[in-house]
Amino acid sequence: MTADATVIRSAVDAYCAAFTNADRAAYVGLFAEGGWIEDPVGTQRLVGRDAIGGFFDQSRSLAESIELRRTGPVRVAAGECAFPMQARPEIGGTTFAVDIIDVMTFDDAGQITTMRAFWDAAEMHPAADA
Repeated sequence: MTADATVIRSAVDAYCAAFTNADRAAYVGLFAEGGWIEDPVGTQRLVGRDAIGGFFDQSRSLAESIELRRTGPVRVAAGECAFPMQARPEIGGTTFAVDIIDVMTFDDAGQITTMRAFWDAAEMHPAADA
């Protein structure tokens, strides 16, 4: 049995909200024990909630704020999903944007077991609508 599509879409919304609201406990709590992230793809996988919390802390320290904004639908199939979004960090009073595709897998309870983020820092640019 795999997580229901509605549960997965809710988890994605909670993931974006927790990161945007700088809610470390909520963000880390979305991941299963033993879950991992690879952000961006090609970097070292960070395994377990402690490592994921460290990633959260390190990411949040790079900017005054960071919004994760979904830019399209969450596509769900067989307990996995992919969705487009933008990370919108505010650095030195300027809001930047970088387009990302996140791919996640979920356990039966709807917790994230893996998250891979496809993006390139070289594509970051000032946000047009900031």
